[in-house]
Amino acid sequence: MIKQFEWNEDTINYFTELEELNGIAHVSKRILEFVINDCDLEDGETIQDLFNDILNKVEINLQTKYDSLSII
Repeated sequence: MIKQFEWNEDTINYFTELEELNGIAHVSKRILEFVINDCDLEDGETIQDLFNDILNKVEINLQTKYDSLSII
């Protein structure tokens, strides 16, 4: 089970747009760099927890965008 965290909507949107421009491998690396350099771990959280959660939210955001495009 993936732990859930609150992220700034701009952060999720930034990584979503980055994925659309550069692909999932690039955005995964950038998310990992972000988590390592810019996030503070609290209460037993791990870098892996934060990485998994933000990547999951980016994937959900992408799926939502793609689903809305197929309706048009």
